[in-house]
Amino acid sequence: MTTKRWSSSRIRHVDSFALRLADETWLRISVALVWLLTAVSVVHPLYRAIGASYLTALGLPTWLMPLTCAGELVLGVVVWALRPRRWLTLLQVGMILTFTLLLAVCEPLLLASPFGYLSKNLQILAILLIIDRVERDGAWSDVTHRWLRIAMAIVWITEGLFPKILFQQSIELAMVPRIGIESISPSLLVGAMGVCQIASGLLALVLTGQPRRLLLTAQALALIVLPLLVGLLEPTLYVHPFGPFVKNLPILTGTWLLRRL
Repeated sequence: MTTKRWSSSRIRHVDSFALRLADETWLRISVALVWLLTAVSVVHPLYRAIGASYLTALGLPTWLMPLTCAGELVLGVVVWALRPRRWLTLLQVGMILTFTLLLAVCEPLLLASPFGYLSKNLQILAILLIIDRVERDGAWSDVTHRWLRIAMAIVWITEGLFPKILFQQSIELAMVPRIGIESISPSLLVGAMGVCQIASGLLALVLTGQPRRLLLTAQALALIVLPLLVGLLEPTLYVHPFGPFVKNLPILTGTWLLRRL
């Protein structure tokens, strides 16, 4: 009997360890894909044109763009291939913070972009810290679960509040009549969408059990469907140097893991 209990306990431990590795690996790969896809998009002329305009505005030489993309490509491969390392986490955090601060100083309204040009960086930073904490702890804990839950909820609150209510922008308002909705004020419709997003984020923090799983499923589907719909109207966003669509990958992965956890 003792041997059976010991064997059963060991199997559960091995299963739990394997599951932790799988969760951590999916999160790490999703972040690596952000670096990789953003780097290879430099081959598109629109990417280079937009990137050059911001480098010029910052007073920086345009040759930094291919050099930076080459560094991001190498970083993406390393993040994909290696287990989490403290130095690698700090390197990524430092690069993200540097890019965010430089661009925010250059154009503050980027922080409230309806496409999450800079605001989605917050979720990537949170995921990097979660991966680092899970690696150090050796397992998921109540703390890391809570961090992931808050990080995934905040993206809906911030994306609903700032670009859709407080700082509505013409590029998003112009999409309303383009999809055939002309009987409702674009500002009113966008604001209503913002309220729904904020409510979704808040409910993700307070709901439990099956209602929360259903909500997280809906959020995961929205993270897939909304970029596809917006991409039909603005296909250039797929190759934008700030990666508004590819940054959905870590958020989608975190949402799905949170649903299962």
